[in-house]
Amino acid sequence: MDKYYLGIDIGGTQIKLVVLDGSGKILQQTEYSTHDSDENSLGWKDKIVALITEKTREYASGDSSKMGCGISAPGLVDSSNRKTLYMPERLQGIEGLDWSKELNREIVVLNDGHSACLAEYEGFYKKEGIKNMLILTLGTGVGGGVIINGELFQGALQRAGHFGHSVVDHMGAKTMTNMVGSLEYAVGNFSVSERTHGRYSTVKALVQAYAEGDPVASYWWLTTVQKLATSLASLINAFSPEVIVLGGGITSGARDLLMKPLREFMELYEWAPSGKPVPIIEANYHGFAGAIGAALMAKRQQ
Repeated sequence: MDKYYLGIDIGGTQIKLVVLDGSGKILQQTEYSTHDSDENSLGWKDKIVALITEKTREYASGDSSKMGCGISAPGLVDSSNRKTLYMPERLQGIEGLDWSKELNREIVVLNDGHSACLAEYEGFYKKEGIKNMLILTLGTGVGGGVIINGELFQGALQRAGHFGHSVVDHMGAKTMTNMVGSLEYAVGNFSVSERTHGRYSTVKALVQAYAEGDPVASYWWLTTVQKLATSLASLINAFSPEVIVLGGGITSGARDLLMKPLREFMELYEWAPSGKPVPIIEANYHGFAGAIGAALMAKRQQ
């Protein structure tokens, strides 16, 4: 019996969808507007329900037993990976929503950073024999995930990998977790206007000004990269990974404008007793990593 796996990644602005066959080959990847700010505050939910129904009919003749389904979203999920328990400020109605009951079929739910981590590991690093890996997703905020001994580590309360909520400045501003001076605030797109005193509204604009040699933009961007480097050096000491993967829109947009100064800062901070620094590599899947990981998690569950 042919089996298919549907993965859906819910973001604040875009819904990413992938369909995999039984071997893990990508058969389809598409994105749709989330419509989270529309007057119909549950429009995003209606869209996802419709997509799951549509793709099950298209690929599995409507038979849900032939199509596993996983959903990736920000926030903390429950211990059975069935629903998002805590996701403040966005996607009204997602907290406590049991997708399996809603659709009368088994649906696995995963944090988006965990999902991206699983996708990168299963797709590229597992076959290389790597067993310990970290991923940080740099975008609106900073998410992440952890592979320990070849398995996705979700931790108590499924909170592992929330590296964005670690501290880089004990005198810094508070964010939603009550953490001061977080890595998420130092790097994320949501805070860039405040960090640059209103001069830049997006990290993309800040990086472009840095590329053009603007001295003030260079200061702000390199300070951002320096704080990221100190965090990565700390994580290396805590987890001793074989590789660190950087994903998210900031990474894919900045590319060498991020990676080059980051490697230079890492030379200042990283403890490398073996003489070999931990490789820091750009993610391969970019924007669809969350959806791919959700589909792979559904495959693991069946």
